[in-house]
Amino acid sequence: MIIGFSTGCLYNTHDSLDPATIDLFRRGGCNAIEIMIHRLPDIERFIKLKASDIKGFKYTSVHAPIYREGKKSEYIKAMKAIEKMHREVPFDAVVLHPDMFDDFSFLKDIGLPFAVENMDSRRESCKNVEDLQKVFTIFDVPMVFDINHSFTNDPTMELSDDLVKAFKPKIKELHISGFGTFHEPLFKTKQDMIISAVPNVDLPIIIESVLDSADEIDIELGYIKQHLTMGHL
Repeated sequence: MIIGFSTGCLYNTHDSLDPATIDLFRRGGCNAIEIMIHRLPDIERFIKLKASDIKGFKYTSVHAPIYREGKKSEYIKAMKAIEKMHREVPFDAVVLHPDMFDDFSFLKDIGLPFAVENMDSRRESCKNVEDLQKVFTIFDVPMVFDINHSFTNDPTMELSDDLVKAFKPKIKELHISGFGTFHEPLFKTKQDMIISAVPNVDLPIIIESVLDSADEIDIELGYIKQHLTMGHL
């Protein structure tokens, strides 16, 4: 099983781009990591990470900062910086929020393994099958299936089933976490239906549960792995 956390899970107590934070997840038994870049200015710090800082993981993705209208030139510069780093420290995926883009064409010449994720109930688009089909028609990249996001739109999990049926061959990475108001730990919310919606335990799984401390890494990871094993016997 390839499973780990987003470095943003410890944003309340730790720096998401500090090599020491990445090491906490490595020492916590994770073999996957998603490095969270919260804002465009954080790119300068991100590109200072070394190969040794992120070694030891079977799967490494990068959550790109949110794209904002009017920031196109800055965003291209940021993506080019990630592209340069990618040539030396290869990433498996660079995750984008597709609802922020009216135009994907400026990304097509950038040599990065982009992937887009389905969005949560706070967003106006890119939440359902129809919206995402439109995205993939013009930007043919893999999908990150965020089960928390799907749950916020439809707690019956029917939408999750629809998304898997429509895009199963495109799904490259999974995101899971509990839901109360945002991304809560599943060991606290006990929303096992979110874990049960994992379509394939062989896909890389990134946990996005926001933790109160590093001590909760082992608890959340153990809870999810136990329920994944039970649910896919």
